[in-house]
Amino acid sequence: MKENRKGHTRSYRHSRKTIAVSLVIISFLGWAIIALYNQWQHQPRNSTIGIISKTPLRQIEYGAQSTPLVMIQTKLDDQLLQRFLKEHLYSCQEDELNSYPGLDNRVKHPVYVYEGYYHSLLSSQTFYSKNPNPLIGTDFDKPPASDFTRAFFEAFRVVNKEVFDTLRQNLIDASAFDATGNEDVCYVLAQWIEKGRHFGDLSIQIHYGEGNKSKLTSGVAWHQDAENSLLHLAVTLRGERVLHSKRMQRRDIGKNNNLRPLGKQHELQLEEVFETQKPGNVYLSSSTLMNHAPQFFDTDYKSRVIAIHARILYTSAEVNHFRKVRTKQSWDKLTSILADTLAAADLSVPTLAQILDTRWHTDCKA
Repeated sequence: MKENRKGHTRSYRHSRKTIAVSLVIISFLGWAIIALYNQWQHQPRNSTIGIISKTPLRQIEYGAQSTPLVMIQTKLDDQLLQRFLKEHLYSCQEDELNSYPGLDNRVKHPVYVYEGYYHSLLSSQTFYSKNPNPLIGTDFDKPPASDFTRAFFEAFRVVNKEVFDTLRQNLIDASAFDATGNEDVCYVLAQWIEKGRHFGDLSIQIHYGEGNKSKLTSGVAWHQDAENSLLHLAVTLRGERVLHSKRMQRRDIGKNNNLRPLGKQHELQLEEVFETQKPGNVYLSSSTLMNHAPQFFDTDYKSRVIAIHARILYTSAEVNHFRKVRTKQSWDKLTSILADTLAAADLSVPTLAQILDTRWHTDCKA
């Protein structure tokens, strides 16, 4: 022990020990910071990979029979839109439509409608499945869409894998299958997602000529989709149309806008919602669960509307089984899980670079 100038004593041994411990701690913290930085550098970014957020990103609304649903709206970037428009079907001359493979002519002058039914799976072979047009509804060998179109939808499934894996697991957890061995609608939808059938059924629609205002006002245009639209992804490539839908939004009572209505204080208001769809616009929702109608305006071929509607791919036997095992309890579970999961989903639209630089480009020959 030595005495300092103020008469206090100090242990040099104690000081050396303190310094040594401090150096060890600083060294450890330095290595920890470097390790965490390197780990962060290799993490996928939210801008390119779909994730599940810890907090809801959007409000849950209510459709027919007060069933919960979510409407997600986003856009293609301009580079990707322009690449889509290079595809022959989306850029051909009017007189070429009647010779395009798989495209049905439903023209009734002065309304011009062409619709083609294709699949978006990686395979370039036909896929036996149900025709999504309810006026037809039969199973047939569905041809593949163009290579690039299939590559886009496969890329969408891949970059949002975490979102749909989470949805599949939530459905499995809610299903009674593990406890009873009996399939229910939660289990069946989870299996469709497991097989990559979501957004696998494409309806490519081309509209021009006289608009449909009379059908919209008379109610003829209004409808709910079949079960394949529990997951419905719509992409507008040309023209302009308006999606009309009847949805209920809970008025803001309390801080959490995503709470289910609980009693009279949670009032729901039915509204007709108008959502303009322009080239590059994309929406994902559950059109099975809401009354809706498209509005088309008077157009010529140059200003025609082209939209791709991607839904769940299944056969008649598979959807009939889904309907057979449906109960009110399992249906309520399914629709609640679907809305809750999509409300928290940070979905991503793949970029052109992602499509061209990854395995689905090679597989689909985009």
